[in-house]
Amino acid sequence: MRKKVILLVILLFVLMGIGMFIYLNNAYLNKSEVREIFLKDVAEHQDNIHIAKIELDKDDQLYEIEFYYFNQDTEYECKIDAKTGKIIYNNFKLNNSVEGNTTSNTQNKNITLEEAKNIAIKDANVDIDAAIFIETKSDLEDGRKIYDIKFLFNNYKYSYEIDATTSEITSYDKDIVR
Repeated sequence: MRKKVILLVILLFVLMGIGMFIYLNNAYLNKSEVREIFLKDVAEHQDNIHIAKIELDKDDQLYEIEFYYFNQDTEYECKIDAKTGKIIYNNFKLNNSVEGNTTSNTQNKNITLEEAKNIAIKDANVDIDAAIFIETKSDLEDGRKIYDIKFLFNNYKYSYEIDATTSEITSYDKDIVR
């Protein structure tokens, strides 16, 4: 009798596991469906877009898509409801300068990536020739272009975020690397 109860409990757990697996696989859209929804939204420009990442945020029940327009160093973001496929947010703004497949500088006062690197190096009081850059990219945060600069120097990793319009350091971190 005891063996039957144990087998019944095990069978119950197995069935619950299978049910949960089926629910999770059907509860959210899969990545290829999300990719198709996104590409339909940017249909006339999809040949010029590189999708860097499609990631499910289960807490918010959203897919987050990071993408770039070729020949630009700006990262864009799109958020899609993981269940319905509705586009919740897309900061990819098309204008005449972007459609021409050239680097757009909508605010002529933006600093360049090289200038941002120099700001970070100067703030860290580091020789630029001795620094090893491990990440240099731009990103849009709250509609503002921000440069992410990360480099190594003398067993330290420096991380900077620099506002492209104001040239201000908006974030700074220095960690020892072992």
